[in-house]
Amino acid sequence: MFNKKVFPYIIFFVSPLVLVIIGVFIGYFGVEFSTEVLHIFGRISIWLLVLMLLSKYFIKIPLLSIISKYKKEIGISSFLFALLHILLYAFSTNNLVYEILQRRYILLGFLLFALMFFMFISSFFYKKIFFKISPLILPFSLLGAIHYLFSTKIVSLYALIVFGILFILLCMKIYKNA
Repeated sequence: MFNKKVFPYIIFFVSPLVLVIIGVFIGYFGVEFSTEVLHIFGRISIWLLVLMLLSKYFIKIPLLSIISKYKKEIGISSFLFALLHILLYAFSTNNLVYEILQRRYILLGFLLFALMFFMFISSFFYKKIFFKISPLILPFSLLGAIHYLFSTKIVSLYALIVFGILFILLCMKIYKNA
């Protein structure tokens, strides 16, 4: 029988990954597909992160309330796409450390990835640490949104939407805690 814990990972990780792989094989991304796939993985990661952060507000909406049940799976899928994003970038550049230090927006994305990495590890092995660092995900996500904004040559509407959503969520959290 099919395990209920596997189903969310199929929806949030395997399905987009299969679509990207099919896109590569049918030539959807063109000749220089590696850079396009790199950006696709980054976009999927940030959108899953936004979905995870919005999930607590979906509890009141009947059709979307099911998303709040899979918050951890969405977060793990977001991390896995961020990992694929950074691995593809590491393989496509000669000197990753130089690139991170030279381009500030890459440093912002790397800071978000570092926090996501620590959250990923601590969510399985160190629950106390996870709950202490988990409030940092929203401000660090804003760094990821800035990374997304500056990584596009032309300002993208999607990048602005991601930044706007995360900025509003951060303002709401600050207002709530004040």
